[in-house]
Amino acid sequence: MYAMFAATIEMGVYPQEVFIGVFAWIGEVCTRILPSGLLQSLVVSGIVDGVGGVLSFVPLILIMFFMLTFLEDLGYMARMAYMLDRIFRFFGLHGSSVMPFIISGGIPGGCAVPGIMSARTLRSPKERLATLVVSPFMMCGAKVPLFIMMTAAFFPDNAARVMFLFSIGAWVIALITARFLRWAVIKGEPTPFVMELPPYRIPTFRGIWLHTWERTWQYIKKAGTVILAISILIWAAMTFPRLPAEQVRFFDNQVQQVMAQDDLEPAVHDARIAAIRGHQAEAALRNTMAGRLGDALLPATRLAGFNWKMNVAVLGGFAAKEVIVSTLGTAYSMADLGDDEASGLGQRLKADAHWTIPAVVACMVFILLYAPCFVTVIAMARESNWKWAAFAVIFNTLLAYSLAVIVYQVGSLWE
Repeated sequence: MYAMFAATIEMGVYPQEVFIGVFAWIGEVCTRILPSGLLQSLVVSGIVDGVGGVLSFVPLILIMFFMLTFLEDLGYMARMAYMLDRIFRFFGLHGSSVMPFIISGGIPGGCAVPGIMSARTLRSPKERLATLVVSPFMMCGAKVPLFIMMTAAFFPDNAARVMFLFSIGAWVIALITARFLRWAVIKGEPTPFVMELPPYRIPTFRGIWLHTWERTWQYIKKAGTVILAISILIWAAMTFPRLPAEQVRFFDNQVQQVMAQDDLEPAVHDARIAAIRGHQAEAALRNTMAGRLGDALLPATRLAGFNWKMNVAVLGGFAAKEVIVSTLGTAYSMADLGDDEASGLGQRLKADAHWTIPAVVACMVFILLYAPCFVTVIAMARESNWKWAAFAVIFNTLLAYSLAVIVYQVGSLWE
């Protein structure tokens, strides 16, 4: 797993930079050819920056899926279930629970929906319920882009190590939580382990490539359909209502005052105007529906180190976790404070003084563990019932919030 993270980050950074450059160029072209106004904002900030932020991770996803498919075709996964049965039994689960964990993202890049469905192989209803609740803790393919972006931006010298620790941490928290649930909520006797091990075999390149491309294409299709639609809705929520006319005049007057100062050097003159317009853009964004909702949640989420932009992104993540990256891309694009050097989303976040290391780690802990996406909730309801699906949403979110608060508060004391 560690080698897989290292290879993904080291090999994927170069093609990712190309993708980022391509989408930046597309944004510049759209800015030039489209008249200034709502249409330009929709195309550049809502579509290009939103969807482009997700698609820029295609090279890294492709590399990770390739290596994961190799392990699957090799026959390694079934042996992992056999080896882990004794450990899982200690935590109130079954050795076969490892397959839902792995498919859900135990080896990052999976998806919780097929992971939830694969829990059908568990014969004990109690073990199956516990597995359903904690499987979404794993680092699914939807969470991977955000984690890669955050680790590369804030832990550039230890990105692979941090990714590895978070992946292992997801397993540890899932097992401890399952032990608690089996002790307090989902009580019942364990069942014996019975499983047929397939033989080891050398995978074919054609088979690996077909499975890798199929998974990557699903990721691309989701970016072009679901994420595109949600990005447009979030853009609308981040655009309306517009900033009141008196506030617009206030910022315009500040710009006029700077322009009237003839004693300023051109560089200082331009920097002050850019700063004023940046503050105007942020004020306009905070006045929108999304900004107001993000501000309303701040009294609670501030304890976990969130800002209002992350609040909006996390809310969008209830629909699909991929939307978190696209929402942040839209938010930081529409509230650009004039930092030309922050070209990628990761660098924009790093340039924001709010994001200290404790805040970043707490944010990653929360996103790793909080409520599964809407499609996963539906799958959980089908495999059990809506009561347990609702329990997973509420319980997982409260657990994620509690741990994020602890991480941020303790980390801030040591910073």
